[in-house]
Amino acid sequence: MKIAIISDIHSNLEAFEAVLKDIDSQQVEKIYCLGDLVGYGPNPVECIDRMMELQRKGLVQVCLQGNHDQAALFDPDGFNSIAESAIYWTRDQLERQTNLAAQRRWEFLGEIPRYYKNDRFMFVHGSPRNPLNEYVFSDDILEESKMEKLFAIIPKYCFQGHTHVPGIFTESLKYFRSSELPDGRYDLKDEKLMINVGSVGQPRDRDPRACYVTVDLDENYVQYHRVDYNIEVTCQKIFDIPELDNFLGERIKQGK
Repeated sequence: MKIAIISDIHSNLEAFEAVLKDIDSQQVEKIYCLGDLVGYGPNPVECIDRMMELQRKGLVQVCLQGNHDQAALFDPDGFNSIAESAIYWTRDQLERQTNLAAQRRWEFLGEIPRYYKNDRFMFVHGSPRNPLNEYVFSDDILEESKMEKLFAIIPKYCFQGHTHVPGIFTESLKYFRSSELPDGRYDLKDEKLMINVGSVGQPRDRDPRACYVTVDLDENYVQYHRVDYNIEVTCQKIFDIPELDNFLGERIKQGK
C-alpha cells in the first residue's frame, strides 16, 4: 500500500494537476494534503474545488489547514507585503460569488483540521509544536533544545511542509536534503523522523519542478518525486493579475 503526501499548492493549478497525474501513476491509495491550498498563485477557486472533488471521491484521506488558508479566512498575520496583497486578492476571488458553491468553499476552508495523527504518523503544516505557523529550517538541526522538544511530540514520523524545502530531519540531529538521497528514497527505520515533503506549487530548493512524497507502507520507505509542469502558463497568469506581484511568477521559474 502507498500513500502520497502533498503540501503548499498555493493556487498553482498547473502544478497541482501535474502532481495528481503523477500520483495516479504511482498506484497510490490515499492522498494527504498538509495545507496552503491558496495564496501566491492565480487559481485559488479552482484548486479548492479540485481538492473538494478529491475528498468527495475518497481519494484524499485528510486535507489540513495552512497559514495562508487561515489568512484567507481571517487576516494575514506576519505576512510580507507581497504575500499580504496576494491573500487579499485571493479572498476577493472567493467572495466574488455568493452561490452555494462559494459557500461550500468557505465552509471547507473553515472546517479542515490543523493536524492529523495516528499511532505512527503525524501530519502538520508547520511543526508538531505549532501545526499552523512554526517553521523548521535545515539549520534548526543545530538547535538541540528546539529539536528535542519537537521530536518529543511526534509518535514516530511527522510529515510537514510550510518551508517549501524538501528534506528529512532525524532525531539524532542529522539533516538530509531530498536531492542527496539516492533515487529520492529514504528507509523508515526505528529512529524518529520529521519529513518535509516540499511544495507542489512554489518549490524553494532551486528546483522549479513540483515536489511531493509517497510512502510505501509495506516496504517502509519514503520517496521524493519531482514533476515537470507548464510553468510558463502559471507565470503568465500571475503577470496578468495586477494584485499578484510579478516576483511570484519569477520565483516559481527559479524554484526559490
